[in-house]
Amino acid sequence: MQYFKLIIISLLISFSTHSIAGDRMQDKFDYDKFKADKIAFFTDALDLTPDEAAVFWPVYNEYDKKKWKLMKERRQFERDLDDNNLDKLSEKECVELTKKFSSLPQEDAALNKEYNEKFLKVLPAQKVVKLYITEMDFRHHMLRKYRDKEDDKDKRR
Repeated sequence: MQYFKLIIISLLISFSTHSIAGDRMQDKFDYDKFKADKIAFFTDALDLTPDEAAVFWPVYNEYDKKKWKLMKERRQFERDLDDNNLDKLSEKECVELTKKFSSLPQEDAALNKEYNEKFLKVLPAQKVVKLYITEMDFRHHMLRKYRDKEDDKDKRR
């Protein structure tokens, strides 16, 4: 059940990131603004002290970079899989695809487990739990913001 939730959350992140990053009617994704919004949102929600923020952000940024890389690899794998004609693949190639597909959730889980330990070294456990809640809240916040922006565009049409 947790893998299912992880896959759903990953798909939501992938969808929202892809949708937000898309070039829509002269709107360009401003990564620096996104990052600044995220930092402000997390800092406020986590109520980080200056000392906590100083040790937390380098660890979180490292985690976020690795998480982003995994999502990009997953999206590329899915695109490659869609582009392949299964009838043209050998049995060996299909076996390799199944192994790669089945390893993706474990890679994500291993990264989460590794960084959970790192977060616990720099923040109290309660704030680490709050971090996970804040990540979900931030995704919802960004989805609402994107939907509101799309609704405004629809109203202007």
